[in-house]
Amino acid sequence: MSYRLHLDYPALNAEGMRVARRLVTRVTRRTLNRSAVLCPVDTGYLRASGTMSVRERGLVVVGEVAYTANYAAAVHEGRRALTIRAKGNGRLRFVVDGKVVFAREVHQPARAGRPFLSTALREVAVGEGMRVSIG
Repeated sequence: MSYRLHLDYPALNAEGMRVARRLVTRVTRRTLNRSAVLCPVDTGYLRASGTMSVRERGLVVVGEVAYTANYAAAVHEGRRALTIRAKGNGRLRFVVDGKVVFAREVHQPARAGRPFLSTALREVAVGEGMRVSIG
């Protein structure tokens, strides 16, 4: 699963396409860079999974920033509380403060989202004079 954000910019002719492609590329790159700065970091995997692409669809230039880590959407949007249970009569094994601990189930609280990507788009696109609507 990945978390993606699109930026569309229409053009009217070939000259407009060149201008639009340059603008969308610049805004997309700046959005990727800003989102990497705002991205929460634990191991660095989420931040490193960020990519960008710019392509033309007819007379529209589309820029896309994506974070491909499988937990990117959960970090960005938040998640509900979870209970993780061991299968069958098994136990969950993990280390807490250097000690091995076993449990039948573990409760994780809900987590609020950290919307690093949409925040970056708002900051960058508004600075470029563009209007942004997300969600």
